[in-house]
Amino acid sequence: MAVMRGVATNEPAPEEPLTGVFVYRVEEDAWWWSDDMYRLLGYVPDEVVPTSERLREHQDPDDRDRVAGALDAVRADGKPFGCYHRLKDVAGEDHAVVLVADGRTDEQGSVVTVRGFIVDVTQSVVTHARDLAESDVTRARASQEDIDLARGMLMAQYGVDAAVAMRLLRRLSQQTNRKLRDLARELLAAAPTPTAEARQDLSRRVGSVLYPGNVD
Repeated sequence: MAVMRGVATNEPAPEEPLTGVFVYRVEEDAWWWSDDMYRLLGYVPDEVVPTSERLREHQDPDDRDRVAGALDAVRADGKPFGCYHRLKDVAGEDHAVVLVADGRTDEQGSVVTVRGFIVDVTQSVVTHARDLAESDVTRARASQEDIDLARGMLMAQYGVDAAVAMRLLRRLSQQTNRKLRDLARELLAAAPTPTAEARQDLSRRVGSVLYPGNVD
């Protein structure tokens, strides 16, 4: 196994949710994790060797096969994807996360690297659910999943962090008078590559949702 290395307040500012970054080199079967990726899983940076099996160990048992299937698919065709699942860190703390990734190909079209983000969305899910009645918790979670997946898609597409992607979604929601969850669902619907369409046209499809009428 190869490894790659306005108003002042006395209350503390809330911590930014962690966004881990990872790169997987297919031929070397080697992973690289950012410092926040280690922290998300409860490790000190570089404390352990990043591997597929170690990441799998932290995933909820009910989610492991689904996440493995998504990662296998991106290793095979490089197409971008988003996957909502649960992780448990080394201290036993549960995290709701969104994983987004895509592949980079060589001249022959073979996927050589997979890069992506794992965004901790635990607090946003909890906060959103608390704002609704108990009977609406399931619906709240489904709505938040769509928003977090769309945010992750923008992070991967434009190379921005979680906060910037969320600000972009909110601003466009206000400008176009669309509910945030509806905008998110439109983005997710635009992500899959239609039959016979080039994969690199993803940016055009995303743009047609974000800026309707301004994309050829």
